[in-house]
Amino acid sequence: MRNRTPMLSLLPAAALPVLIGWMIGATAAPLSPKSGPLAADAVNRALGASLRAEVPEALSALKAAPAEQFDGKDASFRQCMIERHDRAAPPPAVGAPKDEFAAKVLDIYQRYWWHAVREPQQRAQLDRQLKNELAAAIGEPPPGEGDEAFEALYAKLDARLRERGLHPLQGRTPPLYDLFLWGGQEVRDYTVDLPGGVQQPVKVFVMDGWISRGWSHYTACGVTGAAGWAKPEGLYAVREAYGDLQGEDFKVSFLGHEAQHFADLNRWPKLPAWRLEYRAKLVELAKADTSREKLLDRFYRSQDDDIDHPHPYANKKVIGDVVAALGPKADADLRKADPAQVRRVAAEILGADTRKLEAEPAGTYADDKAKPKP
Repeated sequence: MRNRTPMLSLLPAAALPVLIGWMIGATAAPLSPKSGPLAADAVNRALGASLRAEVPEALSALKAAPAEQFDGKDASFRQCMIERHDRAAPPPAVGAPKDEFAAKVLDIYQRYWWHAVREPQQRAQLDRQLKNELAAAIGEPPPGEGDEAFEALYAKLDARLRERGLHPLQGRTPPLYDLFLWGGQEVRDYTVDLPGGVQQPVKVFVMDGWISRGWSHYTACGVTGAAGWAKPEGLYAVREAYGDLQGEDFKVSFLGHEAQHFADLNRWPKLPAWRLEYRAKLVELAKADTSREKLLDRFYRSQDDDIDHPHPYANKKVIGDVVAALGPKADADLRKADPAQVRRVAAEILGADTRKLEAEPAGTYADDKAKPKP
């Protein structure tokens, strides 16, 4: 997996949001340039549906296109999606580790994801079943209602996993509960240049030895998955998503995007997830050069009008706002617009949004007595 889609928020429920960066293992749709047009469109739509946790839509798109049009990675993606999801019961756990307890937790989550992406109308019931099964895994009674009770439960699960030398992160990546689990990490320090002359120092934890990359990675057969996130102590990066950590994908779509989250959460901890994503995507668009076309492909691939889906919602808002700012004579497809103008306008929109936030009454998005942090 090499290239990122925009960010989603993982909410460790009532706590400060953890902003998750997603990647897609494709420079654009299709994954394989030799696929036919119907297959290319099917892959594009299936990936977008997978990011929205809507597997029936993804399967319908993949099965409607002629099978002979799928080539290479597209054909492998189609085959895996059908084998994993078009069946009567969940498949065996994918990537189960040798550790028995970690394998059990992974199996509980993967069975939950398998049902939840197929049966969205049953998600409330499936959420409850997930919590009950996780509690049983550590000999606890079912947790009470509310996210605080679940946080207390998965804190105990996390402690058990850390005892086994693993690094866990649990919470909710809308619309599903999520599990990220990895074996090793190293720490690096960076200073990131953000639009508006802001220099944001960040600590980056580079992660390896993956066991679980989250529900999106599982749902889309590894073609999508977490590429990184921001937490109060620093940024977390999936090494295999960024190669040697020297490319623009890492410098713009990870460091730029996540450093903006880090800066925004320091100043405005109450900022809604969609707006955090909107601002970070504007940073990507303002900084992207060689990765610009891939970035915009990812924005166009996944769009949504539902504010509770902050990642695709922000994609659509960024596209609409930048097109509007370019003026009536501009091409509505930003992939065909002048790159320099797009970068300039994206930075200007971000600056205007910052001024709006700064003008809000105290306590709207920041703590009443909070002062901006450097």
